[in-house]
Amino acid sequence: MSGGPYGLTLDKRGNIWVCRMSADKMGIIDSRTGKTSELYMGPGSRPRRAATAPDGTLWITLYGNGKLAHVDPAAGKIIKEYEMPAGQNGGPYTVTIDGNGRIFANEIETDTVAMLDPKTGQFQVYKLPSKNVGIRKAIVDAQGRYWYMGSHNGRLGMIE
Repeated sequence: MSGGPYGLTLDKRGNIWVCRMSADKMGIIDSRTGKTSELYMGPGSRPRRAATAPDGTLWITLYGNGKLAHVDPAAGKIIKEYEMPAGQNGGPYTVTIDGNGRIFANEIETDTVAMLDPKTGQFQVYKLPSKNVGIRKAIVDAQGRYWYMGSHNGRLGMIE
C-alpha cells in the first residue's frame, strides 16, 4: 500500500483501516474480498494511529495538523475533528480507548496525554513526569489505567 502505511485498526465488520501518513488518507481493505478503498483525511493531516471504540466508530490521530478525527466506518466519512490541546505542533501520535469510550491521545512533542470525553467534547490533559518520553503505543487496562512505554526514554509509565 502506498502513502507510508503506519497505524491500523479493525472495524466491527472486520475491515482493516490503515493510516497512510504521506498520502493524508486512510486505506481501507475489505477483509472478505480484498478490495481496497480510501478515505481522504484532509491536506497535511498525516494520519498516524487509529483505534476502534466500543460503539464501532474509529478515532484517528492527525499528526500533521494537531487534530483527532472521529470516523464512521460504515458510512466511510469523518463525523467530527477535534483540535488537540497542544495545537498544530503538538504531534498527536498514539490513540487508545477505554471501556467507557473515553479517548486517550498523546501529544508526542509536548510530553502530554489528552483524554477526550466524547460526550462533552472536553479534553483533560495529563502532563507526563518525564521529558522526551516518546509514547508510540499505549493501552488502557480493565481498571481504566493508561499504560505507556516511552520509546525515547525507555520508561514505563501509568496514569490512573
